[in-house]
Amino acid sequence: MSETSERHRVAIFNSRPDFIEALRVALEDGGFMTNSAHLADIQDGTLDLVAFVDHHKPALIIYDLPRPYERHWNFLKLLKETSSLKAATWVLTTTDKKALEAAVGASGVVQIIFGEPYGVSDVVEAVRKAFPKHAKG
Repeated sequence: MSETSERHRVAIFNSRPDFIEALRVALEDGGFMTNSAHLADIQDGTLDLVAFVDHHKPALIIYDLPRPYERHWNFLKLLKETSSLKAATWVLTTTDKKALEAAVGASGVVQIIFGEPYGVSDVVEAVRKAFPKHAKG
């Protein structure tokens, strides 16, 4: 596996399988390597997120923050303190950015937060900006 591929690994964590698949295809078509999981599997302990990240070593994590925002924000803060997750760049998506910011004061804490409406192309563009030297496939 090339060094470029290692640096451009992206993990996708979302609750919508259709969005995960569309985003995975778009990112892979753009030359990124992806791995994905459903949020429910992370939150109920079916998937060990730390082990997943240790195994796949993503440089960027796309993470969807669903309601209730405070509970999921606190969970995310715990995740971000894990040594294997500290170095990653985070792109957060959510259905209501204003409500999230009001609930938890999220602005400035993470790199990028999208509120709906956002689409696959918006998230792909955010990933490209995180990897400015990434050449299209």
